[in-house]
Amino acid sequence: MLTDFPVLQVDVVVRRTLVSSVALGVVAVVVSVVAGQPLAGVGVLAGLAGAVANHRLFQLSTARYSTDAGRLERKPYFGSVVARLGALTVLAFVLLYLVRPLGFGLVGGLVLFQVLLMANALAALWRYQRAQLHGSAGALPGSAAGPQPAVPAKEAEGHA
Repeated sequence: MLTDFPVLQVDVVVRRTLVSSVALGVVAVVVSVVAGQPLAGVGVLAGLAGAVANHRLFQLSTARYSTDAGRLERKPYFGSVVARLGALTVLAFVLLYLVRPLGFGLVGGLVLFQVLLMANALAALWRYQRAQLHGSAGALPGSAAGPQPAVPAKEAEGHA
């Protein structure tokens, strides 16, 4: 059912997640300063930045380790994933041990990015499913055609 989900919508999901991350990062800094824990806000920014960097490197390594036939070379890909996630995990533990508010902020920023990414992906899939159910399978908000509003049968008869 989702095999024909437009690839361009993935870019929209990522772009919305990045914009949301920036906005929530600013809010986190303001809230943490008002709460008297400015290092927690800095940690959230660091976590969001780490998650954005990880996501970008994920995209690059997926492209790098994919063959022309669309298959993924698993061994080097797995190594790059472990290295990135391991580095973020070690950094989070070190900061949690040395500067607790900064460490908790970092973990919060990493979690926040993933929640935003999943929420944006879920919203895009939801819109796609609704467009398919209403008969405009390829039309999504932002596309050239866009979804057409449903016209009740009574109104359609009156205009015909």
